[in-house]
Amino acid sequence: MNKNIPGIGQDAPDFEVLTSDGRTFKLSDALNSGSNVKLMFYRGHW
Repeated sequence: MNKNIPGIGQDAPDFEVLTSDGRTFKLSDALNSGSNVKLMFYRGHW
């Protein structure tokens, strides 16, 4: 298995993405601001 994939119960690695309205979302910034964050992963094709 890939060494970069966290296991169940481990913290997610920090990441940065563009939102649908063009803003930047960074996981660590959201967590540091006290926001609740829910990560959902979908497997499949759209």
